[in-house]
Amino acid sequence: MKRLSCDLGVAALVYSDNKILLVQEAQGTFKGKWGLPKGFVDPGELPRDAALRELKEECGLDGKVVGLNSMREKILDGHPAIFIVYDIEVEPQQVAKPCSEVSQVMYIDKSDLSDLDWISQTMKEIAMNCGTNVSPSIIDYSKSQGHPYLLHLYKGGELIEN
Repeated sequence: MKRLSCDLGVAALVYSDNKILLVQEAQGTFKGKWGLPKGFVDPGELPRDAALRELKEECGLDGKVVGLNSMREKILDGHPAIFIVYDIEVEPQQVAKPCSEVSQVMYIDKSDLSDLDWISQTMKEIAMNCGTNVSPSIIDYSKSQGHPYLLHLYKGGELIEN
């Protein structure tokens, strides 16, 4: 089998009591915008471990992966770009605190998510769907993005294509 270069990113989705853990970017292209704790997978690292590492680095929280939330796939510079979001549980007594990459870390009520300035529509869609009983689906953003771009939303570990 031939190896293929791939952009591989991950995010941690922490959801409890109708609130979702979000970070506000402190620098770069997305400065001031909100999203999930996220980052890239390092060589020799499993994606699920990368999500836990990013949660620790960006928010100071330890957690455990309890499921697969969603996956985004697209073409970036002619190569596949995969972004995997894991559902993660954290112990409630832990206090989230920002690192140098993020200016704020907050648990935000789902009813307030629409008011935020998001990193991307995809990130907003993932956050808005957490904790719902929405059937698994695939949202095709290809037309709006101008290239293949699919968001897979999961429920109970199963994926059903609409």
